[in-house]
Amino acid sequence: MKWMLAAVAMCAAVPGAARDLTVPADKSWQHAATGVVLRPVIDGLARGGISDATTGEFDVTVQYELPDKSAFATIYLYKPGIDSVGMWFDRSQAAIQRHDQFRHAAPATIDPVAFAIRAGGPASALRQVYAIPGGAYRSTALAVVPVAKWLVTVRMSAHTLTADQLDAQLTRFLSAIRWPADAMPARVAAPLAACASDLTFGSARQVKPNGGDVLIALMAGMAQSTAKAAEDPEAVTWCRDGFRADSFGVYRANGSTDAYVMAVQDAGRVVTVAPSLIGKAEGRGDYTITMTDVDGSVQALPSFNTMPAPRQVWALLK
Repeated sequence: MKWMLAAVAMCAAVPGAARDLTVPADKSWQHAATGVVLRPVIDGLARGGISDATTGEFDVTVQYELPDKSAFATIYLYKPGIDSVGMWFDRSQAAIQRHDQFRHAAPATIDPVAFAIRAGGPASALRQVYAIPGGAYRSTALAVVPVAKWLVTVRMSAHTLTADQLDAQLTRFLSAIRWPADAMPARVAAPLAACASDLTFGSARQVKPNGGDVLIALMAGMAQSTAKAAEDPEAVTWCRDGFRADSFGVYRANGSTDAYVMAVQDAGRVVTVAPSLIGKAEGRGDYTITMTDVDGSVQALPSFNTMPAPRQVWALLK
């Protein structure tokens, strides 16, 4: 039982320094798990560094840039703990908005636009382009494309291109990526909406660790992670709770008022806050906290006697 209690003490965290992947500058790079192929040059932008925040290419970042450095693109390829294009577009958009250079970026449309990555295919991806009044950049753009249970996020920015011009370049750039033929989801993407009402939180306190609670929490977390990977994502409609923070977003499945998830940063890691299964069986209102990483691993965090506020959970992660 001691090993389980130790697992609780080892709090899940955002990854640290990334490792560089060595790829010849004149060779294409293929992501093994998805089959996505990134050429040395895409629409005139030359590939730079490739890095991985994990040991198994679960969170990969690839840089591209025009020779005159007037425009650049960053590709993020990761396996999210929750398979939702809308959720991770929302998190990426939040990352843009909190960046000092893009803080005043004005979207070209009210909502992100659903689009098909291939002609005639389903509109399974989301994109948005922004004009930036003043500053070092004139425009920036964002696209999130699903590949099986993975996501590819592309961010582009330009010093001289207008929003319309950058939008056209983003289209060409996405078209030049070699996407796997049989791994594109058939569902149509939709941007997230705000929840009808926000959650309210009382005073929650941590409860004394219990070996049984830890084991059940881990088993429930693993089962939940497996179910998410196998279920039809269209069966779940996610909404955005009004609680806001720079480092995470709060989301709820099908308007739930007794559970929520925290999407950490913008690269796939999620924390699930839900009623304890043992607590329910014993008539207690305990809540278990689990974190699902991009490699599919699940860690249990300390439990609470009632639903904790997101800031309390974030304090555990930090």
